[in-house]
Amino acid sequence: MRKRTHWIFTLGLGWLLSAQLGNAIGQTRPAPAPAPAPAASSVAPVGMPSALTSGLPGQANDNVQSGVAALQRGHYAIAMRAWRGDADKGNALAQTNVGYLHERGLGVPQSYPEAMAWYRKAAAQNLPQAQFNIGTLYFYGYGVELNPREGVKWFRQAAKENLAEAQYMLGLAHHEGKGAPADATQALDWFVKSALMGYPAAQLMAGLVYLSGDAGRIEADKAYVWAEVAYTNGVMDASLLRDYASYKINRKQIEQAKEAGKQCLQSNYKNCPAR
Repeated sequence: MRKRTHWIFTLGLGWLLSAQLGNAIGQTRPAPAPAPAPAASSVAPVGMPSALTSGLPGQANDNVQSGVAALQRGHYAIAMRAWRGDADKGNALAQTNVGYLHERGLGVPQSYPEAMAWYRKAAAQNLPQAQFNIGTLYFYGYGVELNPREGVKWFRQAAKENLAEAQYMLGLAHHEGKGAPADATQALDWFVKSALMGYPAAQLMAGLVYLSGDAGRIEADKAYVWAEVAYTNGVMDASLLRDYASYKINRKQIEQAKEAGKQCLQSNYKNCPAR
């Protein structure tokens, strides 16, 4: 069993996403490749309005959101008090967040088994964030025996609910051949789905696969667009991918790709390169 390490940043939706920098990107053309994209890990806590649309419309979120606010201030005990009562009553959002506190050891002793138990309760109610969190524990072997296939199974369940992180991890699984057959075409399909949901790491990976030609042919113009979008969304290494792509297209195509990137962002991902 492996002990996980991770870092945290905040998504626009208000979720805290922990991510581990791993060997997410294999050898692609051209070389050298940009630094690895962050491999998604657990999504938590949930509780912003968007999360309430995940098949749980009847579950109140006042306590969930107050717990999120307390967590962001570093008041872990207050966050636990806000969530634990609702979690005991069966609120899947609260259950997932209680699991997150146990996974991280925030205000409580760190315990993967305890975290897994809470995630399973929420996953049984089809909460995709909980399903995804279970998947990451299996995929990376955090607190359980390493089992990428089991991880992919949980990612697929979460991806059915259009969770961008799960779509990204399915792309990564097919890209690496870890827990799923190595298949660049399927990897690109999942990366693009996640990229269209606004997930920056998937935007970078979609660009890499387009530029490598591993999915059938090199499409440097699409690679440039997704690199531009990923860079705008904070993935600094996307500038390297953008530079590599520019070597394979002419000046006019570069200007067109820049404009396409702007349109992609301005349209909220409704007008972007897709499969």
